[in-house]
Amino acid sequence: MINNQTQQIPAGYKQTDVGVIPEDWEVKAVKEIIKKIIDNRGKTPPYKSDETIELIETSSISFVSNYPDYSKVTKFVSKSTYSSWFRDHPQKNDILISTVGEYSGSSAIMGASKGTIAQNLVALRTSSIDPQYFFTWTRSNGYIDQLRRVMMSQAQPSLKVPWLLGFELAYPKKVEEQKRIAHVILDIDSLISKLDQLIQKKKNIKQGAMQGLLTGKRRLSGFSGEWEHKAMGAIGTTYGGMSGKVKSDFENGTYPYIPFMNIMSNPIIDTTYFDYVNIKPAENQNKASKDDLFFNGSSETPEEVGMCSALLENIPNLYLNSFCFGFKLNKELKTNSLYLAYFYRSDVGRKLIYFLAQGATRYNLSKNKFLKLEIPYPQPEEQEALSNSFLEMDLEIDKLQTKQNKYIKLKQGMMQQLLTGKIRLIEPRDESKDLD
Repeated sequence: MINNQTQQIPAGYKQTDVGVIPEDWEVKAVKEIIKKIIDNRGKTPPYKSDETIELIETSSISFVSNYPDYSKVTKFVSKSTYSSWFRDHPQKNDILISTVGEYSGSSAIMGASKGTIAQNLVALRTSSIDPQYFFTWTRSNGYIDQLRRVMMSQAQPSLKVPWLLGFELAYPKKVEEQKRIAHVILDIDSLISKLDQLIQKKKNIKQGAMQGLLTGKRRLSGFSGEWEHKAMGAIGTTYGGMSGKVKSDFENGTYPYIPFMNIMSNPIIDTTYFDYVNIKPAENQNKASKDDLFFNGSSETPEEVGMCSALLENIPNLYLNSFCFGFKLNKELKTNSLYLAYFYRSDVGRKLIYFLAQGATRYNLSKNKFLKLEIPYPQPEEQEALSNSFLEMDLEIDKLQTKQNKYIKLKQGMMQQLLTGKIRLIEPRDESKDLD
């Protein structure tokens, strides 16, 4: 609780256990504002993969989507099991909370009475509070702070139902104000969701274009003729990453170091995302330079092996992650490094890498086998045109993602203000809107 003597409380507000809120708001525990808990713990039903009624599991609930993600449902139950096996089923506007696993405490609101819930989820049905307002609260800082406090003592992530029922929330006494707050937040959510769908559509278009263009089945305007196939060993040579570094090598470092995630995240090395070490590479070491490519050579999953990025500018004394290896181009060929980066990030290139990735507990990419790998090799002018085409698509996607991130930040700021009453919504609005 904040000390009243050290904080001046504005007129019309009061101090509570959850902070300063308007005088006409209330604070109650979750157990005081719900009328039903649907909890199927200990009930593991017989299920199939081809029945009609969805069994919603924790994999369908996250902090991202507002609704259960039915695309992740893999188990179904029969009508007879649905009718006789479970204690109860969620209805439209019930709030689902995950109680076990990595996303313990994550929530979703039922958009329809569809499916039933597995034993690691609970459904809460509200009584004296608008369900949409209650759902928006489960995404707020106030909820997440309480969640973190009870989760910190857990070796394995889990949220016990009595803990959840003891969480406290602040809310306006008037249901109309609750609904207005929920609508504003959910309207922003809708914008974020539409942008997310557009971004995914653009990504799918890009992958489709890459599939055709990087196999030569489709050609950019102005290009014709058959492509060559070249072995990677003819295109360039590999070199190893720096190894033997310890924690102290990174303290007050000044020499840039390419972290693993930099290579994984973008086709172009992001120079704003470097770690730094305090040991200068020796003069005889094969340091990275402009137009080098960097490949992830080892990972616990085959999907990450061989992912690569290109360095499009000179960075003096640049270290390379020891799990990765560099690839220096044969300058005589005038190969476009960004073309290679896009090729190995495409479905076409990934299939070739999957074939080479070997391992039991870790998957490794053999440099010798990699150098023998033959890939489609258009003329340098067409390589450049292809890479520029893919880069334009990436820039368009980046702009949409930047816009989406702005909406996400706006939403977080508004939630903090609206769900604590620091900003009041007094203008009436159409309350016939629904999450559907």
